[in-house]
Amino acid sequence: MQGYDNPPVRDDVNVGPHSAVGEFAKLSLALVLGIVMLVVTLVLAFRWLAPWIPFRYEQQLADPIAAQLTSDDAPAAQQQYLQMLAGQLAAHMDFPADMRVQVHWSEQDIPNAFATLGGHVTIYRGLVDKLHSENGLAMVLAHELAHVRHRDPLVAVGSGTLVGLTLGTLLGSGSESIVGQSAAALTHLNFSREQERVADAAALQALTAHYGHTLGASEFFAAMQHEAAQDADATNVHVPEWLKSHPDTQQRIADIQATSAQAPPGAALTPLPEVMQGKPEDAK
Repeated sequence: MQGYDNPPVRDDVNVGPHSAVGEFAKLSLALVLGIVMLVVTLVLAFRWLAPWIPFRYEQQLADPIAAQLTSDDAPAAQQQYLQMLAGQLAAHMDFPADMRVQVHWSEQDIPNAFATLGGHVTIYRGLVDKLHSENGLAMVLAHELAHVRHRDPLVAVGSGTLVGLTLGTLLGSGSESIVGQSAAALTHLNFSREQERVADAAALQALTAHYGHTLGASEFFAAMQHEAAQDADATNVHVPEWLKSHPDTQQRIADIQATSAQAPPGAALTPLPEVMQGKPEDAK
């Protein structure tokens, strides 16, 4: 009986001509692009939906945090003045009748202001101390009012929650979702920059309607740019715009100054009222 020998097996069977590393890179890129497109779709969908959500529901969501925005010992004079100025600016910003803004004053030495759910806006002492005119303060305040008017806080919270739930469902909550979270974060940075640009434009329109010009509107941004330049020179670290949540400060200043150049002859800045000048202990 003749013996049988197994034929030699070819080493190219079921082996593709492409590199495994290359295939992995392509699949990873496709996954990231798919996630970015999903995030963009979800954010755009919620931004379309937000204006249809009654403002009273947003106010109800904000009730638990509203009491924390103003301390019991907050100076009433500053808060009353800011509320009055906010009302004057909002009158030029097409606010719906049911959308009420409440301005809060904080004595903290933080150069910032923010708008949150339910029409709550907080202005910090640290921001006002960098200003020399009411116009500069009005620009910041009108900018935050624009966020409220455009429902940006609701969009940020709602779309962030929706994106988080969706990515958590698709990718899990562990290390496997890092790619999705990173893509979502970079996409939200871009949307945030666009919201800031729109809010700047609305604020400039409000200032023009209220004062007749936009002189002094770049005060705060110029002060912050000066400090940022000093910090960057000291640390030799410069962050690219695509990693920032706000537009480039120099570009913001240039856009504001372009509108300020159209000020009518004789236009002048409105000084900060005495109640907003200096810290309480400085007046003693």
